[in-house]
Formats: sequence, structure tokens, C-alpha cells
Amino acid sequence: MTSDADRLDAADERSRADEALRAARALLQSGLFADAVSRAYSGAYHYLRALLRTRGLEPRSHAGALHLLNVEFIRPGALPSGVNRLLAGLQRSRELADYDPSIRFDATDASALLDDAERFAAIIRPLLPDAPA
Repeated sequence: MTSDADRLDAADERSRADEALRAARALLQSGLFADAVSRAYSGAYHYLRALLRTRGLEPRSHAGALHLLNVEFIRPGALPSGVNRLLAGLQRSRELADYDPSIRFDATDASALLDDAERFAAIIRPLLPDAPA
């Protein structure tokens, strides 16, 4: 059973996730493709954090969050194994977008990665509780 604080934290993470996905869409429309890729991953990552908070878990790193996803949801069969690969691909693309200036993302790349982030969010949303009153 999660505490009220965990539910509030999950709601905050979900709000942050939705904001990041909206920003990714706006950046994509503005032609800022690497930034769109980065925000798309951020949206997916905050959805993952929201999901982990439903179990009272708070990862200390991105790698820790992915590990907890595997341990808590993938291995027990609550989520299909492709979900972790989806997130890992988004994370790798975000690292390239943020830290490798030689890598260029175009509209097609950024749009596909935003689609991946939104697919991840669509998988996670039904597992999240409604925001507390």
C-alpha cells in the first residue's frame, strides 16, 4: 500500500511528465529536434518515476530507475519486456542529443522518438492512481 505522500509524488511526477511531452511536441514543431528528443525522454522518465512511486520506490539515478522497472514490473510480468527496451532506446537517444554535438536529429527521428515516449506513457498511465484530492 502506498502512502498519501507517495500518491502525491506520483501525481507530481505525472504532471512533470505531461509537461515534458508537451514541450517535446512544441520543440519538434519549432524545428528544435535534439531538444525535442531530450524532452521526450524526460517525459517517459517522469512517467517511470511516477510508476515507481506507486510502490513507494524512489530511484537515485536514471540507471536505478531502469533497474527498478525491470525488477518490479518486467520480471514479475506486470509489463512486457519491450517496455524496458523502449525506455533504454529513448535514454540513449537523449544522451546523444544532449552530449554528442556530431549527432544530428531530423524531424523524422525526433517524431519517431516522441511517438516512442508517448507509447511508453500510454502503457504506464493506466497503472497510475488518480491524483489525490
